[in-house]
Amino acid sequence: MINQTPADGKSAKNQPILDKQVNLFLFDLKNESIELGFKQGEHWALTLSTDEEIASLRKNNHKLIVLRLQPEELLNVYQRVKRKLHQELSSTDAALTAGYLEHNGKEFLAAYPVRNIR
Repeated sequence: MINQTPADGKSAKNQPILDKQVNLFLFDLKNESIELGFKQGEHWALTLSTDEEIASLRKNNHKLIVLRLQPEELLNVYQRVKRKLHQELSSTDAALTAGYLEHNGKEFLAAYPVRNIR
């Protein structure tokens, strides 16, 4: 089961903003893919991260694209970006909740090219 943003008034109001965030994030990924000269089979790894994890990723990767959102929006955007990139949601991904993200300090969606790990 995919955790969708609840269909309350606030979430419905934020939907166009989230759509824009998803599209901008994907636009950045596409541009960076071209800039980095992605070849067949190369892809972006997506992760939900804390401040400390972002710092570690920055040390270990050439390129990192990051988006910071509130837990509920972050979960929604993460799942939508994975689907748009044709990456399957693992059972762990599908079981994630906004409460889990908030409790564990996950505030960022980070993407890094798999082939560029130092």
